[in-house]
Amino acid sequence: MTENVSAGLANVIRAAGVTLLLPAVVAWIYGEKSEFSFFLFYAVAIILLGFLLYRKGGIGEVTLTEAFMISSVGWLIVSAVGAVPYLYIAKMHPVDAYFEAMSGFTTTGMTVIEDVEVLPRSLLFWRALTQWVGGIGIILFFLLFISPSGIGVWRLYRAEAREEKALATTRETVRYMWKLYLLYTAVCILALIFLAKLDPFDAVAHAFTVMSTGGFSTRNASVGGLGNLTAEIILVIFMLVGATNFIVYIRAITHRSLRMLLKSVEFKACLLIVAVASLLIAVDLFFNGVAGDFWEALRYGIFHGASILTTTGYTLTDVAGFPNLATWVLTILMFIGGGLGSTGGAIKIIRIIILVKAVHYMLFKSALPERAIKPFKIGDHVVGEDEIFRVMSFVSAYFILIIIEGVLISLLGGFNPLTAISGALSAQGNVGPCLLPVSKSLSDPVKVVLIFGMWAGRLEVFPVLALLSPYTWRELSRLKALRKRRAGV
Repeated sequence: MTENVSAGLANVIRAAGVTLLLPAVVAWIYGEKSEFSFFLFYAVAIILLGFLLYRKGGIGEVTLTEAFMISSVGWLIVSAVGAVPYLYIAKMHPVDAYFEAMSGFTTTGMTVIEDVEVLPRSLLFWRALTQWVGGIGIILFFLLFISPSGIGVWRLYRAEAREEKALATTRETVRYMWKLYLLYTAVCILALIFLAKLDPFDAVAHAFTVMSTGGFSTRNASVGGLGNLTAEIILVIFMLVGATNFIVYIRAITHRSLRMLLKSVEFKACLLIVAVASLLIAVDLFFNGVAGDFWEALRYGIFHGASILTTTGYTLTDVAGFPNLATWVLTILMFIGGGLGSTGGAIKIIRIIILVKAVHYMLFKSALPERAIKPFKIGDHVVGEDEIFRVMSFVSAYFILIIIEGVLISLLGGFNPLTAISGALSAQGNVGPCLLPVSKSLSDPVKVVLIFGMWAGRLEVFPVLALLSPYTWRELSRLKALRKRRAGV
């Protein structure tokens, strides 16, 4: 492991330690003395550990291989750090605690906790905070604390599944994204408190988990446990806000033009998909007698359609009991996901659009003369062959992993293939709800497979595959030796 990777991971640990101070404040506010002592001591210990592991000289020029290593290993480390509160406070089994932490940071929203309502508020806050930090990205959070030289910032940005910047530098883009993320979260909190009349703690917890499209709730019955139509409407709005590409927001604001948002092919496609999916779900629920009347069916359809497409994963009722058409619609939405550069997971809408248009493009081009030139465009953007190849490579790798995970879940847990694939799709798409009965009674091997799926899905596959590749380790060894020679060691 190179010095850049070691220094980067030490900074990730320090950033995780800083976040642990916040639930200590919550514990102090609510008089949870034992939890306050734990979070404060643990936060200080983790911050000190980060300083002890940090090597002098800071982070130099980070290669893409090193960026992938920092990103992939960093998510494993912060999940390990985040699991300890569940071990100490909730007395959870180590695998369950790590599962919950990984589900939080990756904004998946799967949970093995059967009764969240009995947990101390400080732990519930930590649970929501892991999703809020994970939604914008561990590495983007970490980039606020460090300044790698040269193009290293861009490579770290790319290693966390970000593909474009809106401002002159990557650092400016990251800071602007954080400002928007904080602003939208604050607006959501205020709306839930003053419009939906939610308790301030519930408002903060749900704002954290809706903006991150994470889905953890303070209620066992998820948002359905709130019994609040106004809150549901607000949460649907902010699911869509979180699942929209933040680069589009930045361009709309810096150009002072709402048209930049309305011109986004991905944004318009998102609204169209939610509208069609919601209607199909509502009709199916109504005609199968799942809802009392059509308006209730439509309410269920809109909420669950938006929740699953954006990979938030909130529910109003148990979706495992939905009829066939609604179940298939929700399963398809798990494939699609939110916008590129958003807090959403899965394949992403723009990639689906590129694949569909690529088929149409090839059919159209086959009817033209060989020398004819027909540019491949998405909206006003000309898509090059390299970009199409990247999309096809990602989607291929994504589905190969889904199949492998589904087979393993089926064999290790004894589930039928559809249930197993649903679990793999939900985990890797960072969605949450699925046909697989996720609870602490699941076997540990199945939980490990789901943990891997959450991790791979959140990093969009390639950093994880890079970590598992022997080439990566050889390249790191070569870099380490090369830098030692240059330093005269």
